Order: sequence, then C-alpha cells, then structure tokens
Amino acid sequence: MTSGLLDSQSFSPAAFSGGSPRRSNISRARIEERKPAEGSAMVVVVQAQRGARGQKSWSGRRSSEYRPGKGWGVPQSRRRAAEKKKKTPTTTTSPAPSSAPPECAACVIPHPMKAAKGGEDSHFIGPRGSRLTVGVADGVSGWAADGVDPALYARELSKHGKDASWLWGDPFEVMDYAHSRSESLGSSTFTVATIEGLSLRYSNVGDSGVKVFRRGSVVEESEVQEHYFNCPKQLANPKKVKECDTPDVADGSDFRLQSGDVVVLATDGVFDNMFPKDIGRIVSKKGRTAEELAQRIAAKASENANNPKYLSPFAKEAWALESKEAPVASGLNNFFSAIGVAKEENPYAGGKLDDITVVVVKIPLL
Repeated sequence: MTSGLLDSQSFSPAAFSGGSPRRSNISRARIEERKPAEGSAMVVVVQAQRGARGQKSWSGRRSSEYRPGKGWGVPQSRRRAAEKKKKTPTTTTSPAPSSAPPECAACVIPHPMKAAKGGEDSHFIGPRGSRLTVGVADGVSGWAADGVDPALYARELSKHGKDASWLWGDPFEVMDYAHSRSESLGSSTFTVATIEGLSLRYSNVGDSGVKVFRRGSVVEESEVQEHYFNCPKQLANPKKVKECDTPDVADGSDFRLQSGDVVVLATDGVFDNMFPKDIGRIVSKKGRTAEELAQRIAAKASENANNPKYLSPFAKEAWALESKEAPVASGLNNFFSAIGVAKEENPYAGGKLDDITVVVVKIPLL
C-alpha cells in the first residue's frame, strides 16, 4: 500500500517525512526548456435533451462511510432516514425551466510530451432528460515517477461519474459513487457539476474547478483546495493509498443561474495559465457556440503555457510565496511582478505546460 499525497509535478519516497507530503520546487529550466509544438485538440460537443423530470433540492450532505470489502456507501443513519422518508409523502419542486436545453462542448489539448497517450486529464458529459451532468478530473502526474500511469485513475473517475449521472442529480452522490468504484492505483482531482433548468450544483476536490461567468465577470466559483502550494487535495482508492482525500472534503454549493450565463469547468492547465478576466473576455463575445468557446479557451491557455515570457497565475502565486519566505528579495522584482511584467530574476516566469481540459456550458437566452 502506498502512503502519502503527491504533488502535481514530481514524487519520490524521499519527498515524504513523517507521513506528511512535501512540495518539490519547480526549476526555471524545467519550465523554460519545454518548447515543443502544441498538441492537437480534441473537441466533444453535446446538445442536452429536454425533459420534464423534476429533481429535489440538493441535500448538500458530505457524509459517507468506508465499509471494508464493500467500498464507500451511505452511512446507516442516512439509510434509515431515507427509508423513513419513503413512508411519508413528500413534495418536490422542479427547477425553473429555460427556453431551450443548454449547449455543452469540451476541448482537450494534452501536454506536448504526453500527447501520444492523450494526456492525463479526463472529462465526461452526461445528458439525462432535462438534466446535464459534467465533470473534469486531473490525474496527479507525480505518480509517473513510481511507474504508475496517472491517467488511469482519472479516467476511471470520469467513466464511473458518467454512469452515475444517469442515476443521481446530486453531484456529490455522483462523485461518491465514482470514487467508490475506481480501483486503479493513482490519485486525481475531481469536479462534478449538474445543471437543470437554471439550477447549478457542484462538488469539487482539488485545484480543478468550476466558474460561472455573467457578462464576462465571475459570479460564482469553486474554491481551490490544496494541502499546500502545488499539492492539491486528491481522491484515491483508500485500499491502495493509505494517506488520501475522500469525497468528504469536497467543496460544494448550489447557485441560481441566469439566462446567458456561461459555466466553465476546467483543470489547472487552464486556470494556471489564464486569469479569470481573460476567460471572461472570450465567453462574453456574443454569437459564439459552446464549441467555439471551449476551443478558444483551450487554445489561449495552450498559447500562454508555451510562452516563456508570460507571467501566469501560477508563476505569480509561486513568486509571491517565495517572496514571503525571502523578504530581502529584490524590490524591483516585486514591482515588475505586481504589474505583470516578467523579469529574468523571477525563476517562475513563463507559462506552465500541462494538460488542458475545458468543458463549457452555455445557458440559453430566454
């Protein structure tokens, strides 16, 4: 059994001390020397079907229990409560319908050095009547140093997540089911969102996430979950990875959408290379389809990732943390970092090459 959480760049047994994960620094050479051509993009487009099936309000519960030999399941107290509810008639409220089903598309651009195997991210799109469930997962690349393919666990999460989307409209239940069924060695971030009418619900573990844009501005977003910088919270099979996160730690919420909103789910390959305002400029353009938006976001993230002079969100955060650790750092570097101009002395200057996965859902105009 493997013990410990992995950072998203590299892993070695020596990086662990006393069972606690530690971050491996990313050198300037590692970032700047990787300048291969961009990988080809894969686009998936789904038009959700309309339907009239209602869905009860999201419970928002975060409880599950691990039963040896049976995986994760609903605690006994919740099972009893559910049985009791079956005996009592209940009234449910259907989400407010929109004039047309949402349009959804995904675009994937693998890391140039991982393009042959399709990268290590995964995603799913699961339409079910009037409900649309989508998800993204980012396999933690540090497992590669142990000879484990980081893509396998992420792909399992997405496969079982799509299966679960046919059964449940609660994103936490979808996540919990996918986690309980995924058996591969490895770990992954996971974001799941369901949209029905103008109701958005999501659950998130790690540094992938969901953002809602309204007229180009972010009006709702999931929290970034990290144990420390560059080590995201990550799901794993608890029977194979002793020290791991479970769906219990998921950040989740529900949000009332408006006509014309754009929902963006993405892995950190997008959010580490694009500021929210840059994504907002793309999605605020009228007349673009969900497919065009997904392609443009992925293409811009890839362009920034391959730009050695770009001061990315990841680079700014890394430099800010290092400056706190070394307060005598050059004031000039801090000034240039603050105004978005990279200087040679900043070891993190340049985009962050990574797998790029984005799913876009356009809420139709009434």
